[in-house]
This record gives sequence, structure tokens and C-alpha cells, in this order.
Amino acid sequence: MASTGKCEYCGSTVSSGDRTCPSCGAPNPNYVEDTPRTVFLPKTIEELKEYCAERGMPLLRMRFFIGEDFREPRAFGIYREGDAFVVYKNKSDGSRAIRYRGPDEAYAVNELFLKLLDECHQRGIYPDGKPERSAPSKAQIAARKRTNRNVLIFLAVVFSLILLAASFSICSHRRDGYYDFNDGRMWYRYGSGWYYTFDDTDVGGWYEGSQPASDYEDYYVGNRFDEDWGVSDFKGSDTWDQIQSDHSSSSSDYDSWDSGGTDWDSDW
Repeated sequence: MASTGKCEYCGSTVSSGDRTCPSCGAPNPNYVEDTPRTVFLPKTIEELKEYCAERGMPLLRMRFFIGEDFREPRAFGIYREGDAFVVYKNKSDGSRAIRYRGPDEAYAVNELFLKLLDECHQRGIYPDGKPERSAPSKAQIAARKRTNRNVLIFLAVVFSLILLAASFSICSHRRDGYYDFNDGRMWYRYGSGWYYTFDDTDVGGWYEGSQPASDYEDYYVGNRFDEDWGVSDFKGSDTWDQIQSDHSSSSSDYDSWDSGGTDWDSDW
């Protein structure tokens, strides 16, 4: 378990899991290389969808199509075809390069996930966390220390707000998924929103509704789509795409995303 202490240069709290002080960048002599860390790595197509949605990624603008065999030029994607998972890139001329085709979903998802992160990193966006900084010189540490107090106060306020927002987001999405209230409809809860559909005769449309019951958790049937329910997949619907689009509009990190910055002529 990680322990905490004080930075000998600026006095800020430092964890044994920090290679350098998060406040002034000084090297941490108490850094422990094998400190346990929890890192979320999506292993299924559904988990990758969730990863992107929670970070407000505008996938249409980014040209990433998760769970879809998209055929137009300039696109990365992954989809299931029978027992195989296919990871592909559609180049500028419309030709397709297959990165992976096989039965290993986790491997396939990781291939596309790494490409997604690479495209983000090239644009200065780090959904997986910024890379560690190199240790500064003693002169740089001294200079930072002289001006660091106000910065520490500001960072503490920002960090508190981020933790509050993250805590609210986690709680609000704790029971996202499909619900069956035996009312002739299938429901999906996403955050504070409720959406419903009828069987396939309704052409798979999903509509916004009101919370069906106060004890809704008793009707939870899972977050993974099951074709046996006889309805369409909520995460493959136009309603889901619109939710992602609306969510991404509040994420400034991706506002300037230009897919023209991708090398669309290479195989990957």
C-alpha cells in the first residue's frame, strides 16, 4: 500500500507512488517502483465504448467506429463478425487495412485502444494521464519553490473540484444499464436519464422517458446487451450517438480535433 510523506523541497504531500513531487517536480527519494496502481484498460468492445463515453470523446469527429463495420474512407474501427473480432483502418482512397482478425476480443480491443491513445497524444490530449516529467535541476527546483505557494493553493482548489466532479459522475452512473419493468418495454438508464424501446417491430427506436419506478434497481437486468430480449442495442442507436455528441460538446480537450491530422495513407 502506498504511503505518504512531505516533499523535502516544498513541503507538499507526496505519495510513495509518485516518482516526483506533483507540486514542484522534485525527485521523490521514497518512490517505490512496484507501488500497486489501478489502471482501467478496456477488454471488450462495450468497455471501450464506456471508456470513450465517460471521457466525452466525439468518436464521429475522431473517426473511430467502435462496434461498427464502417465502410467510408478515413476511419478506424472494430466490430464482431461471427466468432472473430476485426480491427481495421479505412485509408484515404477507401481501401481497408486489417490490423487484426481473430477470436481474441481483449487483444483486438487493445490494438484499437492503443491507436486511439496514440491519436490523442499526438494532439496533446491524455485521457490515460500525462506522462511523467523528468527530474529538474536544483536551480529549477529553487525557482519553482519561490513561486509555488500560490500555485499550490490554486491546484488544491482545482483538484478538489475534479474529485467532486469525478465522484458525482461515478455515483450517477453506478447503475447504468438495461431494466425490464414488465410494462411491454425495455428500458435503459444512463446517469439521470431514462430511455425505452419496444420490440423489433418498432424498428429499434429508443425514446427518452421518465423514471419508471422509485425501486428501479430491483428491475436491473444488466449492462450487457442480450439479443434474446428481442430489442435493439441501446448503444447502437441514434439516441446513444446523440448523447455522446451532447456530452462531448462540453469537453474542451476535443473541441479542436481535426481528423486531417491523421496519416490516412499508411496501413496503421
